[in-house]
Amino acid sequence: MMASTHIDQAETADLATVSDWRYYDPAYTLPDLLDAALELFVTCGYYGTSVRAIATKAGMTVPGLYYNFKTKQDILVALLRMSNEDLRRRGQAALADAGEDPRDRFIALVENTVLYMTNRRRMAHLTREIRGLEEPYRSQHVALRDEFEAMMLTEVISGRAVGKFGTDDPHEATRAVLVLCQGVADWYRTGGTKTPQDIADRYVNFALALVGDKGP
Repeated sequence: MMASTHIDQAETADLATVSDWRYYDPAYTLPDLLDAALELFVTCGYYGTSVRAIATKAGMTVPGLYYNFKTKQDILVALLRMSNEDLRRRGQAALADAGEDPRDRFIALVENTVLYMTNRRRMAHLTREIRGLEEPYRSQHVALRDEFEAMMLTEVISGRAVGKFGTDDPHEATRAVLVLCQGVADWYRTGGTKTPQDIADRYVNFALALVGDKGP
C-alpha cells in the first residue's frame, strides 16, 4: 500500500495510548478518502462499491485515490486494521483499569465492546465485509478477532474457576456474549433516549446473566 502522510496519521491518530478507554473524541474524523470508502462499504457492501465511486464521494480523482492506495482491497484492509487495533487497545486498557478480579475484568470487556459498537458503529458494521478480504489479510483479521475473543474467554474461565460464574460451557457463553454485544451496532442510532454508557451498563447485566453470574 502506498499511503501518503495524512493517511498514515489518520490510521494512528485514534490509536494512541488509551488513557480513558471509555472516552471517544466527538471531533474525531477520518480523512475524506477513508470516510467515503467506509460509508460506501457499509451501505453498498465491499463488492458493490467501485473505486470510482469512492473517489467521487471523496471529491478526488481516481489517480488521486491510487496515490494513497494501490487497490480497493488495501482500503478495506486499512479500515479493518484501524478498527481491530482500536478495539484491542481499548480492551487492554479496560483490563488494566479493572484490576485482577475476573468478574470486574469481564464487566470491563463487555462495557468496552458495547461502547465501541455505539461510538464506532460504522466501523463495527465493516466486519461484515471480511468476506471481501483476500489472503493473507483474511487470516490476519480472523487471528485478531480470535485474540479479542480469547481475552474475554480467559476472564469467563477464571471467573468460573473462582466460583463467580456458573456457566458449564465458558466457550459457548463467551461467544453468546460477543454476539449479544456486537448486535448493538445493528440497531443503535445517535440521538435516542439512551446514551452509549446507558446501553453498555444494561448489556453488562445481560452478559452477566449469560455466564451465570453469582455476584461479586
